[in-house]
Parts: sequence; structure tokens; C-alpha cells
Amino acid sequence: MPGQPLRHFLLPLALAAAAGLATAQVAPAVSLAEQMRGMLGKPAAATEGASLGVFNAPIVVNGPVQVRQSAAELAQRFPAPHRAAMTKAYEEAFGFWQKLETQLGLVPNDVAAGVAAFIAGNYTAFMQQPVADEDFKSLVLQMQSLLARNPAFVQSPPAAKRAMFEQLAMVGTFMVVYREHLNRQPSPGEEVNFRNAAKANLEAGLGLAVERLQIGPQGLVVR
Repeated sequence: MPGQPLRHFLLPLALAAAAGLATAQVAPAVSLAEQMRGMLGKPAAATEGASLGVFNAPIVVNGPVQVRQSAAELAQRFPAPHRAAMTKAYEEAFGFWQKLETQLGLVPNDVAAGVAAFIAGNYTAFMQQPVADEDFKSLVLQMQSLLARNPAFVQSPPAAKRAMFEQLAMVGTFMVVYREHLNRQPSPGEEVNFRNAAKANLEAGLGLAVERLQIGPQGLVVR
């Protein structure tokens, strides 16, 4: 996700979700990541030290909004006492994601941007460094290209695309928020769990060791 401007932008969310962050460990969204991987195909099967290519055709999902349901489904990964707090945190994360779409000049409801948010958010969480705005935009273009040419995604029903978009954007934004939370209030135990969750998300979603991934001006590059 983008760097310094987003940090200030998401600070209210970090404060609003503090109760959940303080008590609930971050749970990896492996099933969601695996779904994303199925929609992308093999994003880096033939790339070594090269970008994944560029496109410029947003894949907009205009189906019924299901943010509450999407957030509640994500929250099921947490222990029962924390699910209400995490549902709220994910809902708030999506609200801030929508504002970020405007801030970056992205087309609203672009599934590719949601995929990019998931990748960049977990990348930021694991690498402990933000993704620049322009690098994030390059990543969005790459995901547009991959999704557009994958039959599994193209043929999926609108409701499934909408749910995937919402949940990927929620998790990606939330991971940036949690990174900022740990930067401000370090906790060695939480840090280990958090980075492990980010690693699991990226490796399940991309099918590659996290150490091989780099996000830069060309977008996602496999080293």
C-alpha cells in the first residue's frame, strides 16, 4: 500500500480499531489468498527478475455491496470473543480503502485494485516498509492484466467477484493499519505472529517464497 500519505490517512482507523488490535492476534487469510491465486492463475510462473506486464482496463464490480457480510466472514478466522471487534475493524478498513481509491485516482470497485491492496498490504506488513503510490499503481495495472486473461475469474459470478474485491481490500488495508500499530507500540510476540500471517498470505496468494518478491516502479517483480 502507499507510503507516508496513507499513514496519516489511516491513523483514525488504527485508533478506532485499537481494542481489537490489542486483544486479537492477526490470523492469516490463507483461504482468501488461495482464492485469489486461483483467480490470478500463476502470476509469476515464467518471470524471473522481470515485471509481470502492464494493462490499463479496470475490472469494475457493480454488484450489490456486501461489506458487512464480507467483514463478518473474515472475522470468523478469529476466536469468538474477538469477532465483533474484528468485523467492525474490517468494515472500517473498507471505508478507508474507498477513500484511498479517490486519493490515488483509482477507478472505484476495481477488483484488480483490491488484489493489489492485498498483495501490497501484506508486503508492507512483512517487509516493514511501505509501498510508494506510483509503485502501487503499477501493481494495479499488472493485476488487471492477470485477471482479465484468466478464465476462472472472468467466468465467476458477479457476487463472487464483489466478495473477493471487498475482502482482499479489507485485509490489505488492515495489514497496513496493524503495521502502523506495531510501529507505534512494539510487541515482539505480536510482531512474530503478524509477519508470519503476512508471509502465509503472500505465499498462498502468489505461490512464491516471500523473499523472492519485490514491489517497485515496475510493480511486482520476482527475483
